Amino acid sequence: MNPIAEILLEQVSYAQKLGQRILEVSGLDDDGVIYAFATPDTLVINCSDYQTTWRLEEEQLKLRLAIAKLKCSIQTIAIEQAGKTLYFW
Repeated sequence: MNPIAEILLEQVSYAQKLGQRILEVSGLDDDGVIYAFATPDTLVINCSDYQTTWRLEEEQLKLRLAIAKLKCSIQTIAIEQAGKTLYFW
C-alpha cells in the first residue's frame, strides 16, 4: 500500500478510536450514537435520533470533563444527525 495512504488510514483510525474513548469515559456511549471521531481540536458525534442528540446537548459537561481527563486539546464539539450539524460549541 502507498505509504501516504497508510498514514491517512492510521490517522482516521486514531480519530475514530479517540472519539469512541471520549464517549466511553463520559459514560455517553450508547446505541443512539452512529459514530464519533476526534481531530486535535474538534469532537464530532453523529446521532441516530433527536433523543440522543438532545441528551448529548444536555450532557455537554460530561463530554468536556472526559476531554480534560484524557488530556485532549479539543476545543469544539459538533453534534450531528444524518450528517447535518445541529449543535456546535
